[in-house]
Amino acid sequence: MRTNIQFLWINIIGGIAVLGGYLYALLNHPNTGNDLWGGIPQNWRAWIVTSMFIAAFGYIIAMYYFIYRDGLDVKFFWGKTEASVMVIILVLFFVSASMWIHSTFAYLEMPAAGTWNLIQFELRVTAISILLITIGLASASDVINPELHRWSVIGLSFISFHCLILDAILWTIKFPNLHN
Repeated sequence: MRTNIQFLWINIIGGIAVLGGYLYALLNHPNTGNDLWGGIPQNWRAWIVTSMFIAAFGYIIAMYYFIYRDGLDVKFFWGKTEASVMVIILVLFFVSASMWIHSTFAYLEMPAAGTWNLIQFELRVTAISILLITIGLASASDVINPELHRWSVIGLSFISFHCLILDAILWTIKFPNLHN
């Protein structure tokens, strides 16, 4: 199977897993959905939600480039890596991104240090994997479409910022310690 078709299917299945998992979790915890914000101040939330939409739009630009505009034909990580490595990293991204919300609701229901560590691990894997995809693309050689390539790197930079800074760092710092 061609790599761009693999990327397409991973995005379809992964997107359903992440978004469907969010919907499922929120519908099954209607009274605690607001608890997901943890200690994030109310006046920051609009900025974070805006960041989510910008990050999603940036991700869509990059996936369009990868899947439909020969973005997977480049050599990643300074010309040393093929697209097959990016496939593995993308799978890691979606698996970890689809798990944290369920772990968080489990933690809210029954706080335990192990569950809190799992949530942090899931958010870090999500952040590191999307950051690796960003670095891999930013350092790519044999670029065929430099303008779309540049916009894809910018788009991935937004989602990398969101996942690393806002989710894996800020959110985990602000979330209340319930297990002590």
